[in-house]
This record gives sequence, C-alpha cells and structure tokens, in this order.
Amino acid sequence: MTTFRSHLREDISLRVKWLNSNRAAFCSVNKRNIIITEDSQNEWFNTYEAKKKDGVKKFFTILSDNIAIGFMGLTNMNKKIGTAGVFILIGGVENRGRGIGEQSMRYLIDYAFIDIGLKSLYLEVEESNSIAINLYNKLGFKKLSQEGGFISMSLSCDVMS
Repeated sequence: MTTFRSHLREDISLRVKWLNSNRAAFCSVNKRNIIITEDSQNEWFNTYEAKKKDGVKKFFTILSDNIAIGFMGLTNMNKKIGTAGVFILIGGVENRGRGIGEQSMRYLIDYAFIDIGLKSLYLEVEESNSIAINLYNKLGFKKLSQEGGFISMSLSCDVMS
C-alpha cells in the first residue's frame, strides 16, 4: 500500500543514498553529477524548513508498506499566481514499474490543486526518460519546450476539471 507523509530530517540518509544512485539521479533533479553528502543534505534541510514555512516548498516522503521508497514535492510555489514546480524520485529500482509513481503524482496533483488551490504545475524531465514522459502525458501534462536534453511540461487545473 502506498502512503505519503511530510518529508522529515530523518529522511536525509535516504536522500543521500537515492541522489547518489546513478539510476535515481538520472530521474531526479541532481543533474550536476556531484556527490551528495549528509552534511550538504542537513544544510539543504535547514533551507527547506524555512521555505516550507514560507509556503514556497512542500515535500513528501513516499512509503510502500510503511517503508520509505522515494520523495516528491512542490517547489517554487507562488500562491499569488497559483503555480509550482513538481518533481518525484523513486529511490530503488525494485520500486519502479509498480504504479507507485502514478499514484504519487496523482496525490501530489490533488494536493496542489485541491488542498492548496494552485492553478498550474510545471516540471522538467530528461528527454531520454520515456517512462516518466509517458506518465506525465497520461496525467495531462503538456509539452512546453525542449532544449538541452530536457523537456519542459505543464499541467493546468482546467485539465483536471
């Protein structure tokens, strides 16, 4: 069973593991090929907590049978204009291809549009990540542009009506 909870400082060791994984990094925001450390993630979490409090970010830990397997979230939230960036990372290969990504994104989309009242979401995905692109298309995201090996996509709450 897939469930979600707020992202916690206790998740840092998992973030380090997943963001340093070649396959997970391919699917994540860690495109700079740098080593992620516990110290850097503790610093990141301090910033995250401040941005969460300011309503700019909200991250969730994805759980499968109560075991953390990934994280996802909303970034750069602008409640005035109703937009936010969205991302997801499933940590282990054994958890991919089970529909967890789709369940997670549907939860995040509902949270953004229904609970927060945002109007549109956007994301960037590597053009070679066909599995993610197919999922985003299935969920109603539309391609905005393609540049430098990445595709920018957006989803409007109008599509969800």
